[in-house]
Amino acid sequence: MLGLTISAFDRIAEWTVRRALADADIEINGKRAWDLRVRDPRFYLRLVRNPAFQLGETYMDGLWECDAIDELMYRMLISGVAGAHEQSGTFHLRNAWARLRNNQARDRAAEVATAHYDIDTELYAHMLDESMTYTCAVWRDPAGSLGDAQRAKLQLVCDKLGLRPGQTLLDVGCGFGGLAAFAAEHCGVSVVGITNSLEHAAVARARTTGLPIEILHLDYRDLPSLRRRFDHIASIEMIEAVGPRNFETYMTVIERCLADDGRFLLQSFISGASRYVCNEWFDRYIFPNGVSPSFAQLAEASAGNLGAPKHVEDIGDHYPATLLAWDRNLTSSWPKLSRRHDARFRRMWHFYLTCLAGVFRAKDLRLCQIVYTRGAVPL
Repeated sequence: MLGLTISAFDRIAEWTVRRALADADIEINGKRAWDLRVRDPRFYLRLVRNPAFQLGETYMDGLWECDAIDELMYRMLISGVAGAHEQSGTFHLRNAWARLRNNQARDRAAEVATAHYDIDTELYAHMLDESMTYTCAVWRDPAGSLGDAQRAKLQLVCDKLGLRPGQTLLDVGCGFGGLAAFAAEHCGVSVVGITNSLEHAAVARARTTGLPIEILHLDYRDLPSLRRRFDHIASIEMIEAVGPRNFETYMTVIERCLADDGRFLLQSFISGASRYVCNEWFDRYIFPNGVSPSFAQLAEASAGNLGAPKHVEDIGDHYPATLLAWDRNLTSSWPKLSRRHDARFRRMWHFYLTCLAGVFRAKDLRLCQIVYTRGAVPL
C-alpha cells in the first residue's frame, strides 16, 4: 500500500511539473538546449515540495540535466513559472523571521566570507580574469576578452568618481584588490581597501605590493575608528552582504567617511521588491544572509545622510556575458580543480553562474551603478 501511495504521489508530481514547465515552453526530455532532461524520477516530488530550493538541490544531486540553464531560467521567469516561491509559506516565514532578527549583525557578518570568498583562492584564480575582479564586467566589445571587459568596468568606475592624481579612494569591500590596483596605477590615487574576508585581504595585499594601497581586514561599521575622510568612496557589489536592517548604518558610515564635495559610487544588485531574504538555495549554498536592496530600501537608508543619488545607470545587461565567461573558465579549468573539489561542488557552481545569468537576462534582478555626492558636486 505504501509503495502504491508513493507511486501515486510521484505521478501527480510529474504531471504538475510537466504542466508548469509547458507554460514556459520547456519540455521534459526534449531536444532543445533549454529543455530539462530528467535522470531520476525522484526529481518531480522533490521539486513540487519546495521549488525555490529543490531546483538547484536536485541539479547538484544529478537528478536532471540541461544544456542551457540560463535559457531555462530565463523562460521560467518571463513566463511566471519561476517566482512562485515568493507566494509560498516558506518564503513568508523566512522573510518575517529575517525582519525580526538581524541576519547581518556584526557577529554574523563574516559568514558569507567564510562560506563563499574564503573557500579556495585557486578556484577564483582560474575563474576570473587577470585582475581577479569578481563583479560584473562591462562589455564594450562583444568579441573582447573578459579582461578587456573588466578593465572597461574599472575605468567606468574611476571616471564616474572623477579620480585625479593625489586624491584618496576608499574601497569598501575591496575583494582581491582589482579596483584598488587599477585606480592607483591608472589614476594616481592612494587607496584604502577594506574587507571582512581574511583570504581576500591576504591576496589583495600580496597583489598590490609596491603601490600606494593599504588593505585592512575590517568591518565597514568600524570605518569611523580610522578617523579619516576620503576624497571618494567606491563599494562594488558589497552592499548585498550588509542586509536591510543595516542599510541606514552603512550609508551613514559612508557619509561620515566621505570628504566634502566627494563622490560615492555604489554598484549593487537591485531587487524589484523590498525583501529581507534571498532565494533559499542561494542563501544555503552561495551567499548566506545575502539580500539585494530595492530602490525603496536604498532611498530610505540614504534619506538622512547622503540624500538622493545624483546618477543611476543600469548595467545589468552586461552580467549574463560575465557570468557565462566565468563558467566557461571553470569548465576549462576543471581537470585541475577536480583534484580539490568534487563533482557536486562543480554542479553547484555551474547552476549558480548559469542560473543567475538567466535571472539577469529576464531582468528579474537589475545591476546599477549609483553615484551619491556630499555637497554640491556636478557630475
